[in-house]
Amino acid sequence: MLEQIKEFLTTGYNLYYVIAGVVIVLVAIIIIAVGSKNAKKKKSNRVETPTVSTPSYAKISDIDVDAINVSKDEPVGNPNVIVKPPVKSTETVTSVVIKPVAQKKKEKVVEKAPETPKRLESNFKEPTYSEEHAKRPGTIQIYKDNGGKFRFRVKSSNKETVGHSQGYTTKANCKAGIKAVINACKLAEVIDTTKEDYVPVVGRATFEVYRDNEKKFRFRLTAANTGNILASQGYTAKANCINGVKAVKAICINHKLEDVTVNKK
Repeated sequence: MLEQIKEFLTTGYNLYYVIAGVVIVLVAIIIIAVGSKNAKKKKSNRVETPTVSTPSYAKISDIDVDAINVSKDEPVGNPNVIVKPPVKSTETVTSVVIKPVAQKKKEKVVEKAPETPKRLESNFKEPTYSEEHAKRPGTIQIYKDNGGKFRFRVKSSNKETVGHSQGYTTKANCKAGIKAVINACKLAEVIDTTKEDYVPVVGRATFEVYRDNEKKFRFRLTAANTGNILASQGYTAKANCINGVKAVKAICINHKLEDVTVNKK
């Protein structure tokens, strides 16, 4: 028998197979031993929880309340239990009402509208025409505007401007315009174009009273050839506008000529 085993082991690769089988068996034994050891540790670490038995109660629906006759101090069912009627409490309980705290309303931030720039008032003032002022000599003043053109303005004796001319390229043309205004004032009649029955006049000098885009009253002196040779500022009332026409007529009759461009280059 020993000889057969020795022959089996020495023949071919049989020895390697035997060694491999032995190694596999040893590994299996080690794995089983380690697994059983870990299982014991887990079992020892477990804490046994006590089982609590819940008492069984009878359902309320199974109890016939009307059939129970309970006296004041007599035991029912269990002789150790005495059922007594509830005792009314003499203490007064004050109810507390909790009111909700009103939330503060957020103040609305109102954005201020941008302020509109104030309109620059004109240097002209509505003249207060009077016969006393008309008797005094007025002034026709020649000056230069910001564009370098020659103009003239008609000023009353109390230094109020009641009319102004268009721009002229030369001083000679400006003086010719002054003469045209003086001559036209002698025969010009007042025409109110704001009336419904207004009839236009052609071929004669006229003072035309009209309303501008801002609904203010103005007048313009129109020559016989329909050219505008003098204009006024705006008036809030038509009566003041007509007084301005009267002032221009009076100044053209009695005035002094003033040239403020003489000392200017």
